[in-house]
Amino acid sequence: MVEESHNAALRDANVALSGRRRREASRFASIELRVTDQRHDRWEVAAIASLAFAAVLVVLGLWFL
Repeated sequence: MVEESHNAALRDANVALSGRRRREASRFASIELRVTDQRHDRWEVAAIASLAFAAVLVVLGLWFL
């Protein structure tokens, strides 16, 4: 109960200091998210796999030092 009143007081203070009202979440509902292409070329997959393998080797090498 006390925590809620502190949160409400902080929110009201922020509104008073900023001089504007809080934006409602419904205003953001109109933002259209772009779909990215999820297909990867073979060289990208090979590069990621080789980097992951190199990272594992480095970690194992440091572990056994």
